[in-house]
Amino acid sequence: MPYSSTPASSARLPFGLRHARLFAAITRMPSWSRSRSAILILGSLGLIAWIDYLTGPYVAMRLFYDVPIAMAVVWLGPWTGTATAMASVGFWFVAARAGHAAWLQQPLLVWWNLSVAIASYLIVVVVLHGLITLHRELEARVVQRTLALREEEAARSRLQREILTISERERSSIGHELHDDLCQHLVGTSFAASVLAQRLAAQGDPAGADAQAIVGLIQEGIAKTRDLARGLLLAEIRSDALAFELEEYSVAVSRQSGVPCRFTSHGQTAANDEATASHLFRIAQEAVRNALRHAHPKSLEIVLMENEKHLVLIVSDDGTGIAEKRSESGMGLRIMAQRAEIIGGDLAVEPAEGGGTCVHCRVPILQPAA
Repeated sequence: MPYSSTPASSARLPFGLRHARLFAAITRMPSWSRSRSAILILGSLGLIAWIDYLTGPYVAMRLFYDVPIAMAVVWLGPWTGTATAMASVGFWFVAARAGHAAWLQQPLLVWWNLSVAIASYLIVVVVLHGLITLHRELEARVVQRTLALREEEAARSRLQREILTISERERSSIGHELHDDLCQHLVGTSFAASVLAQRLAAQGDPAGADAQAIVGLIQEGIAKTRDLARGLLLAEIRSDALAFELEEYSVAVSRQSGVPCRFTSHGQTAANDEATASHLFRIAQEAVRNALRHAHPKSLEIVLMENEKHLVLIVSDDGTGIAEKRSESGMGLRIMAQRAEIIGGDLAVEPAEGGGTCVHCRVPILQPAA
């Protein structure tokens, strides 16, 4: 069965995608208020300055001031990040004075170190703000593209439903014409032929037997036409009547085509709703027609069963199989796949064991609300 798939959680993400997700998590806007963000930034800045004072001038702590600066840029924007950068320089300078750093005795080193610190922190602000802006713009584009794809998918689904509705309407129209026009015409022809056969038999004409045989052929044509009309006029099927309709259809297929068609059901076979039942019935019809038209089978089998949380329809034959080229481009297969997609199911066409073709359609069973 071609339904199993590897869970997404077990698949290893590409290196770039993993780091992109990590960056997105780090730069995500917090859920708390701006005032709380400011308190956290000031608290972390003070903590780093206090550790800087305790460790003395011989342990470099200037790099750690990048943390509250980055927090300010991510949470409160570039201007707050710039202010935090300037405050970091001030805290760092105060910690250095409290620790009696040797470089404070030389004015040139003081100005140089302050200039380097300010420049490095401002570079962090500019670069980080640019990356965050670019990342959020890309996220916005992804969201817009996702919405556009969903709209396109919804439009395509609506178009598919409209096409199938038109197909059902045309099918129903043909069914009415067969039932109301051709069937009535054949009934009248059968009646006329029966009258003719009776007259010939009354006159002792041997042709009466031939006329009676013609009456039998016409009545057989009437039965086949009515079966065809019934199949075409079957627009909606009750959710609990799918198994019954498929069994009736298998009997009609056996009678019309001369190819034995067996139906079996297992477990609960009620569909979710009338639309699901109707589409599953049409899928079975299309699969049987494809098999009779292309595979020349000696027998057919239709199975409807419940498999765990799914309702499964299987149509198999022992014919010549389906060519790979036709399986990719056949209109009937595309229609079946569209019907399965509309009812939230999936369709698979694969070689049957021992030869022939097997069509699987699996539809999730909706669980009743608790």
